[in-house]
Amino acid sequence: MGAGVRSGGARWAGLLLGLAVSAAALALALRWAGWRPLREALLQVDLRFLLLGVAVFLISMMARVACWRALIGREVGFGRVLAALNEGYLLNNVLPWRMGELGRAILMGRQPGLSTPLVLSSIVVERLYDMILAVGLMLVLLPVAAGAAWASRAAWIGAAVVGMALSFVGFALRRPAMIEGWVARLPGPRPAWLRLWGSFRDGLAVLQTPRRLAMSFSWMAASWALALLEYWAVLHAVLPDVQPLWAAFMLAATLLGVAVPSLPGYVGVFEAAGVAALSVFGVPPDQGLAAALVLHGMVYSIASLIGAVALVLDGETLTGLYRQTRDWLAAAA
Repeated sequence: MGAGVRSGGARWAGLLLGLAVSAAALALALRWAGWRPLREALLQVDLRFLLLGVAVFLISMMARVACWRALIGREVGFGRVLAALNEGYLLNNVLPWRMGELGRAILMGRQPGLSTPLVLSSIVVERLYDMILAVGLMLVLLPVAAGAAWASRAAWIGAAVVGMALSFVGFALRRPAMIEGWVARLPGPRPAWLRLWGSFRDGLAVLQTPRRLAMSFSWMAASWALALLEYWAVLHAVLPDVQPLWAAFMLAATLLGVAVPSLPGYVGVFEAAGVAALSVFGVPPDQGLAAALVLHGMVYSIASLIGAVALVLDGETLTGLYRQTRDWLAAAA
């Protein structure tokens, strides 16, 4: 009873924190831009470049699917991975706590030869790839943003987080017996904890397989290169004189920005990060916010639509999948 009350209180506290951060970020971005200038900027969107951005986004999603398949390391159909990826995006867009990551792990874990912990470990590596690329890009571009103290802080904080994550993963792979000993001392059923750890460790094995490591990271890098083109195309729809450098800096800044607690779908923090990134290059706040809103809205709507169709075809519902993720967490606890 007490543990349930504490966990429920923690969930509400996290949700309220995310709501506060998102509201503050969105209010700040709107204050920078102003309603009337923002409306005028949105009315001038060039639909040709927006459609180009949509096409490139879909292609970049295919590269990310190929990356995830390589990380899983099992024979899983491309369509199945694509469906689970977007089902996870849909959950992230409408539910708190980034529950889409666990949701897609549960969906993929049903496939023959897979398990939820194994798939979850592949998602951890995928997100680690994202952070490595975002931090690396931000550090490379820091000289361009020399006057933006926030960019330097975000880059070095991100680098520290990546460093700690890599250190932990490396330690876990080099000293599995020690980790297993710690896991065995956890409260609850010892065999269940050891099975969970074993599956999770198997998923991290990609980092010890040079070919799979190179293949998966190459696909992720390709996805990022396409995302850069996507950002440039959507920015061009709002800012005709946009430079590729602006898109690269905004790409890194928004990924680091959405790492902070926020509402589902990264509402508010994505827009604030986008406006701040474009302000480095002298883009007026109204145009910066218009570009961020169009870009975020495009990604949000397409991923949610594909995820909703995939859920229907799988015979699932949002509430049903949410209950499954909650039940899995409860069973693990």
